[in-house]
Amino acid sequence: MVSVGQYPAITGPGLAKAFGARLGRDVVFDQITPEEFRTSMAPLIGESAAADIAGAYQAMSAMPGRSIAPETSAQKLLGVTPRTTSQRLTDIGL
Repeated sequence: MVSVGQYPAITGPGLAKAFGARLGRDVVFDQITPEEFRTSMAPLIGESAAADIAGAYQAMSAMPGRSIAPETSAQKLLGVTPRTTSQRLTDIGL
């Protein structure tokens, strides 16, 4: 079995830190609920898509042990190294 995703996981605080470093200013992560996400995203991507994504986030938050274990990570089993958040920001020109 190969776990799909990045290990260690990208976190909200980690994203804020990477954006802050790239932008040269403080960026703070402010966690919101799946419902708050749906409400804020619906005008941008449509109610149906926002509800689907919010539902997925809600379901994931209720799943114990959903983390990727190092021994089943794609990085270890397939020998791949995911790009860092900083590398991804560079790739999109930030």
